[in-house]
Amino acid sequence: MPRVAHVWPEPVRTTEDPVTGTPVDEVAMTVEWPRRLRDFLEGPKVWRARRQRLWIRLPAGTSPSPAAVGDAAVLVALFGAMRRAHVLHVHGEVTAERLPSATTLAEVWHRRRPDKYRVPTLRADRATPAVAARGPAILPFSGGLDSAYSLLRYAGPGRGPDVVPVATAMMVAGADVPVDEHEAFGRAFARAQHLTDSLGVPLVRVTTNLRTAKQNWTHSNNTALAALTGLFRATHGLGLLAVGFTAAEAKAWWPADVEDPLHLSTPAFPVLADGHEADRFEKLVAVGGWPEALAHLRVCFRPGVWDRNCADCFKCLTVMLFARLAFGGAIPAFPREFTDADLDRIVAIRDHMSGIRLRQFARHARALGSADPLVARVEAALARFPDRGAA
Repeated sequence: MPRVAHVWPEPVRTTEDPVTGTPVDEVAMTVEWPRRLRDFLEGPKVWRARRQRLWIRLPAGTSPSPAAVGDAAVLVALFGAMRRAHVLHVHGEVTAERLPSATTLAEVWHRRRPDKYRVPTLRADRATPAVAARGPAILPFSGGLDSAYSLLRYAGPGRGPDVVPVATAMMVAGADVPVDEHEAFGRAFARAQHLTDSLGVPLVRVTTNLRTAKQNWTHSNNTALAALTGLFRATHGLGLLAVGFTAAEAKAWWPADVEDPLHLSTPAFPVLADGHEADRFEKLVAVGGWPEALAHLRVCFRPGVWDRNCADCFKCLTVMLFARLAFGGAIPAFPREFTDADLDRIVAIRDHMSGIRLRQFARHARALGSADPLVARVEAALARFPDRGAA
């Protein structure tokens, strides 16, 4: 008998955000995961945990349609179903193209990770023809380098006449900042708002517990963000996903950034990956004339450091390294400059990502003709890293 994951979307309701006290539209759904053998072995507590209530709180007036909610339900439950079920059934309405495109996404991940994912059959009670969304773009915005670069491209003074403008930036409590870290998220939100306000783009708060769904968030985060942006389709016509790799890097290191957005997009709500044309150094240079970005970028994902840059983790160290080359020293977003000891720490990591970032540094340093003695040390260190052709 096939194992079935059931999703019951609830009608959207307007309520009060328990943290901010402001009105919100709450999108919620109950997911029931099928039992597995180890669930029986682990007892009733695990049996009960197979039923989860997932919720998303949006600004009041967002008013997503039933089909938009159903489409989001497919995406937020997909990765759990790929692990735990043969069938994913949404007990509600979806747009006609959502199920086949999500099936293709599951097939892509099955080819990538056959040890981890299967391709479930996707079903819904009703499938309705897509109504093409119209309007400006919405951008998930963390205040990091990738999203800052995309915001500047789509909302900055250099935006081309054919570029769909970003009208809304969306910061998610429950994505990189845990949903229960209320005060830290508030500080991170205020920091990000310096950037969005400087370009006249409103920053809205979305709160969710989607990370509690049965999934690998590293694999599913682009899919979850696409689901969230699609809930704004009544007023927006495009969801932008700021990605962290160039096209070449993504193919060698993280193909999801190139391939997945193609299958997250539907006629009802297009989704576009942005940023493949620039590496991390080039993105930092691109925002170099934007004082608010240099002062308030938040690139750190170290657990427990949710609202600032620790200047100690790999992500902080690599941006500090690039700042030394691009600007000759530290930028205000970091509490200190990059040192030779910091380079030793990056080299000691000895993984492929370290190699990518160090090769980027060396390539751009050569192009700039940099006389920084750090360049020779980086080039000597690169002999320890195999070149997979991604940088």
